[in-house]
Amino acid sequence: MRRNYDPNFPFIGPHVTVLPPRPLPLNRREVLEAVRRVAERTAPISLTLGKVETFFPVMPVVFLGFRKGLEELRRLHRNLARAPLSAVEAFPFVPHLTLGQDLDASRLRQVVARSRELFAAKSISRSWPAECLVVVERCSSRRWIALKPLLLSGPPRRKSRAHGRRRRV
Repeated sequence: MRRNYDPNFPFIGPHVTVLPPRPLPLNRREVLEAVRRVAERTAPISLTLGKVETFFPVMPVVFLGFRKGLEELRRLHRNLARAPLSAVEAFPFVPHLTLGQDLDASRLRQVVARSRELFAAKSISRSWPAECLVVVERCSSRRWIALKPLLLSGPPRRKSRAHGRRRRV
């Protein structure tokens, strides 16, 4: 889908953006160190794709949401978005996998319909483990450099047992 409907396809591969692009007063080593510290405290995340959605009319983007891993991605975003990687973000964070962008209204409707048809197929893989973070440096609008992956190596997050229990008095 991205090959046909995302103008950034030739410049950056399929990905889930956890921290939107931002100018930072840091050098590459400092950025990697900040991301590494978060990665070391974060367990791998099991992801499962959800529905085909769009940000229209705010942005002409078609994407796949997540059915599983959504809260973990939000937590990861919050942890990464702290100093020294903090910046003002134009939009609230919505974990997603972009299928198409910069689409006029007619083409957007076509992409939504085609995507829903395609992702309704049983043969499409919907789940995978997210096991690393990759810092992608934007050098220009047509050149992105993916740096060495940083493994998510934190302990698995335990679900609170107290959440579902009632306290006896």
